[in-house]
Amino acid sequence: MKSRIALAALVATGLGSSAVAEPSHIAIGIQNGIAYLPLQVMAAQHLVEKHAKVLGLALTADVLNLGQTGLVRDALIAGQIQFGVAGPPTLITLFEKTRGEFAAADAVSSLPMTLNTTNPKIKSICDFADGDKIALPTVKSSGQAVVLQMASKALCGDASRNDRYTVSMGHPDGYNALMSGLISAHMTSPPFAAAELTNGKGKVRRVLNSNDVLRSKASIVLLITSNAFRAANPVAYRAVREALEEGEAFVRKHPGQAAAIYKKAEKSRESEADIVRQITSPEVAFDTTPQGLGRFAAFMNEIGTIKGKYNWQQLSLPELRSRKGS
Repeated sequence: MKSRIALAALVATGLGSSAVAEPSHIAIGIQNGIAYLPLQVMAAQHLVEKHAKVLGLALTADVLNLGQTGLVRDALIAGQIQFGVAGPPTLITLFEKTRGEFAAADAVSSLPMTLNTTNPKIKSICDFADGDKIALPTVKSSGQAVVLQMASKALCGDASRNDRYTVSMGHPDGYNALMSGLISAHMTSPPFAAAELTNGKGKVRRVLNSNDVLRSKASIVLLITSNAFRAANPVAYRAVREALEEGEAFVRKHPGQAAAIYKKAEKSRESEADIVRQITSPEVAFDTTPQGLGRFAAFMNEIGTIKGKYNWQQLSLPELRSRKGS
């Protein structure tokens, strides 16, 4: 039933029709954090407009910070945005619920996700109890939520063990809630994870790092769009992908300038030096080839979150399938 509703929404917004003309404007939904930096560069340097012009299309693009995974997902389904940037679980559930209508156009970044706590009783993720609250972007369906489930299954024997303690918050709100004592833990990503440890002045401790769970390189956020949009708007689709490639290259080559763009886009209090340090960390990569996508899908199938079994190529649009992804 949900699949039919989602597909009906696509048709209602015009994305389900092959007769739709190339657009003059598109919107891309993102969230907070360094993971989305290439998209912030795209917006600051008008890279979509640049590549579209070369391809003969007059196109403008808005990069909208929607704050939470669930809001990006909902905006995609409703046709309010044409591209969304979110984690593997969001992509995988969208793919299944819409019968393959949504898929990955590109990966965006891979970086560690960290679970920090202020509760001195928490020595491992198996110690959370009534009264604890773990903030993450969207309960059960964000990348952070599923990594926490992976760790809970491996260490506590029950994937859903910590689900009841999770609450949905965007990263900035989660940071503020942890610092003010409203919650006891925050599953987050750079730069918020490092800022919590620094500004917590010894009261904030790291409990879990996603690299310890995944044990291999994994794309944490991906660029998602519909097959219908790709088919109806090949020039706009190509312009966005080429703009993302240029944005990623800029971040790799000019981390200092990219850090300045990040500070302005997010009104960050972090120093540019701290942001550069995190951008250039060996744990952080900006790469458009999906990695670790199949592992997320296998785990979600194993615990019953999704019914189907999908490899990373199935979850990706045709342009990606010949790459060395996983």
